[in-house]
Amino acid sequence: MYKQVVELLEEAAISYKQYTHEPILDYETDRKIRERFKLEGVPSKSLFLKDKSNNYYIFVTVEGEKLDSKLMKELVGKRISICSAEELIEKTSCVPGCVSPFGYSNEITLIIDRKIYNYNKFLLSPGIPEITIEIPTKSINKILNIVENNILLYEKKS
Repeated sequence: MYKQVVELLEEAAISYKQYTHEPILDYETDRKIRERFKLEGVPSKSLFLKDKSNNYYIFVTVEGEKLDSKLMKELVGKRISICSAEELIEKTSCVPGCVSPFGYSNEITLIIDRKIYNYNKFLLSPGIPEITIEIPTKSINKILNIVENNILLYEKKS
């Protein structure tokens, strides 16, 4: 997954910063690493989801946001659930807790929370817990324009 993420960033000509550190598998370690490296971006949160027909989705939002299952059902037309750790590893090769927001085969639909665009920088995991990548949030659209995934936009009503 790491290789696919970096290749996408380079293909989209996105300048990024990469940080190598101890594994991030919880919010406390994440917070400490952000402080140590003085990271300014909003941490991403990517969830691997599926529906009863075994269609897969990556929901990309920001740390602290909760999935609105009613809104998600309206968006995709079906009830969805979070995949098991085993299914996540099998289908994506990502480590649980380190789901990348992009870099997947076109069989996986990307669901992008518009809330991510409220921030200047975006922190993401490239699928492994020892690396964090920081990109300008405005560059996410460059990535979305070159991936072959279906893309849905998610927006909670205030």
